Amino acid sequence: MTRPIRYIVASLLLLLAACGDTQAPTGRWEGFIESPSWIIVVRLQVEDGNAIRASALSAGIDGMTLPAKFEATRQLKAAMKQEWPKAIRGQVDFRGDTITRAGHVAPLFVFDPSARTMTFYFYAGGKLTEKVVCYPVEQFAS
Repeated sequence: MTRPIRYIVASLLLLLAACGDTQAPTGRWEGFIESPSWIIVVRLQVEDGNAIRASALSAGIDGMTLPAKFEATRQLKAAMKQEWPKAIRGQVDFRGDTITRAGHVAPLFVFDPSARTMTFYFYAGGKLTEKVVCYPVEQFAS
C-alpha cells in the first residue's frame, strides 16, 4: 500500500471511530452484588456531554462467615454514602451501548435500553471478575 493510500485509510478509520461516539443516557444508577467471592456496591451518575461520577466499593469475601458477610455489606453501604460526595467527575466515551474511559476500550458500564439498566464491569487483578447490574434511581439512598 502506498503512503498516500495508507494515510487516507488511516484518516477514514479515525473519522469513522469519531462518528461512533454518542451521548450516553443521562441519569443515576445504583447496584449491589454478593457473589461467592465479592461484595460490590456501585453508584453511577451520567450527565450531558458524557461526564460521569462513579464509585464502586468492593470487599473480597472468600472464607467469610455469614455474619461477617452481613457486616461487610453494612460497612460497604455506609462507606458509599460517605465516599460518594468525593467521587470525581470524569469524561467517558459511549459507543453502541458501552461506556469506556475516554480513549480506552475496556467496558466500564454497558447500557441495556430495554431495561434502562447499566451493568458495571468489575475488574480484579486485571481481568473481568464480576458484572453488577445497576438500576435507575431518582435519588441516591442516603
